[in-house]
Amino acid sequence: LVFVADGRFHLEAAMIANPTLRALRYDPYEKRMTEETYDHKGMLDARRAAIEQAKAAKAVGLVFGTLGRQGSWKIHERLTAMLDDAGVAHFTLLMSELKPETLALMNSSVDAWVQIACPRLSIDWGEAFERPLLTPYELMVAFGAATWAEKYPMDNYARDGGAWTNYYKEKKRGV
Repeated sequence: LVFVADGRFHLEAAMIANPTLRALRYDPYEKRMTEETYDHKGMLDARRAAIEQAKAAKAVGLVFGTLGRQGSWKIHERLTAMLDDAGVAHFTLLMSELKPETLALMNSSVDAWVQIACPRLSIDWGEAFERPLLTPYELMVAFGAATWAEKYPMDNYARDGGAWTNYYKEKKRGV
């Protein structure tokens, strides 16, 4: 994988989705090529720990991202239906920016958060929050609606992604 840019954010998403690929980054401003690495084990361990903690949640706060087109009402509908089926109380907040100190104001009412915005918010900064901050995929794993994958799914915009993705279409029975 050769990535041409001066930053790492999108390269890291590609490295998460393709953990076995060698990643090279060419910075056109510095005119320098570097080999890049990502701590897959550390990320996976942190995400598994957040999921384990969220499994016992009696109340979940859903944070719907309003920045750009990150939030998806279809994902929100699937998550709220899953939580209703599990008998888990939940409420929804609309936010353009997630900050640990803002969500901490409501921690007495929630055991876990799930943000319907950018998965990297949970992956990169989830440990900064007092309560688990999950992605839709991780919430589905916590409540048994999806299976944990050692190759972390970064398929949020894939047409053939899981039920946690924007374009998921439920398969028709008998097809």
